[in-house]
Amino acid sequence: MKNLKKTVSIFFLLFGIIGSIFPVSLSQLKIIAEDGTFLGTFEDKYSKNSIYNKYGNYGSPYASNSIFNKYGNYGSDYSKYSPFNAYTNYGPLLVDSYGNSYGRLSINKYAPGVTNDSYKIALALKVLRDAL
Repeated sequence: MKNLKKTVSIFFLLFGIIGSIFPVSLSQLKIIAEDGTFLGTFEDKYSKNSIYNKYGNYGSPYASNSIFNKYGNYGSDYSKYSPFNAYTNYGPLLVDSYGNSYGRLSINKYAPGVTNDSYKIALALKVLRDAL
């Protein structure tokens, strides 16, 4: 339990640093899979669309459209649509409500469209997913 608290603290510290680099707040961004599937937002944990809502469709480690589902299309280390597949070129996109892209969310920093910031966010999310 102590390690989980430490991991979550590190995660939020990273997000605070990353959030100050982006020209928009992370809470304004949506995660959209390469196949067009909506995968959630970075809103607070009470939002039904938030990846932080562990009981919702996008934050639960059991939901089919959650990046935190280690066995699903969007959260597995082996799925081509997952940000956590180190070899994929098809990780989800970070977009705002106007459709502007802020990079591809992927731990494959060499994938097309991956920015330094979106790569760091993907790494932080992987730490959080692995701690669940």
